[in-house]
Amino acid sequence: MTGYATDRGSASVEAAIAVVALLGVAFFLVGALRIVGTGSDVDAAARAGARAAASQYATAHAHAVATEVVSGALADRGVACTGLAVSVSGDLRAGSVVAVEVSCTVGLGDVVVAGFPGSRTVSGRGVEYVDTVRGGR
Repeated sequence: MTGYATDRGSASVEAAIAVVALLGVAFFLVGALRIVGTGSDVDAAARAGARAAASQYATAHAHAVATEVVSGALADRGVACTGLAVSVSGDLRAGSVVAVEVSCTVGLGDVVVAGFPGSRTVSGRGVEYVDTVRGGR
């Protein structure tokens, strides 16, 4: 029984190390999933913005509508962006292409423990063809 006396308390130390390691892995997974999920949400919002912009006739209206649609899409998906930037490029003539680029900064303050920075900028792009048969005008 003399060998067992020196091992006293080692199980609790091993358990504490295991818990800390598991928490680190969990924080890392949460941060990685947030970045990947936000990236796909920003891509989807950019595609929705491109569809909305392609339905407009004036560039100023296209930018305003795309910004509104992108903001709404991100809000609907629960993405908390700071510094949202939406840019519209392309031509609004029938048969041409409109592109919308979206950039937003996502806060990662709650997963800094896992080695992530305090925030990360995520961007996405959506491209849409302007319909060749446009009604209205």
